[in-house]
Amino acid sequence: MRAVVQDQLSVFLKNRPGILADLCETLCRRDIHVRAMTVLESFDIGTVRMICDNVTLAEECLAKFGASFIVVRVLVVEIANRPGSIAAIARTLAGAGINIEYLYASASPGSEQTLGVLRIADRDFERALALDFPDEV
Repeated sequence: MRAVVQDQLSVFLKNRPGILADLCETLCRRDIHVRAMTVLESFDIGTVRMICDNVTLAEECLAKFGASFIVVRVLVVEIANRPGSIAAIARTLAGAGINIEYLYASASPGSEQTLGVLRIADRDFERALALDFPDEV
């Protein structure tokens, strides 16, 4: 199992029809590939969390788009797409005393791998990368 630290963009947008399409089209026009995304709503503001293949270019696009955003580091883990895999990752981190603040993952039916995006405390990244994550569950 492979784990890496990557930058995640958290973009804050007004919660209205079409804004997510506008954002995604803006990134697409610059050939930015969004590898993972989750959207959270809170009253009239939505938070779009995403992993992009070119964070620097995405930041430029977001600034021109007029969106407020922050960049946070996350642990990105390739997880076997089978029952119990996320539990094994969570247990491995818990065993090292590392808290998962949030997690999102997705896989297509029939695919072998799931891409898991985990937010942990910045102080824990070095320890997390040194862990022996299980290859199989």
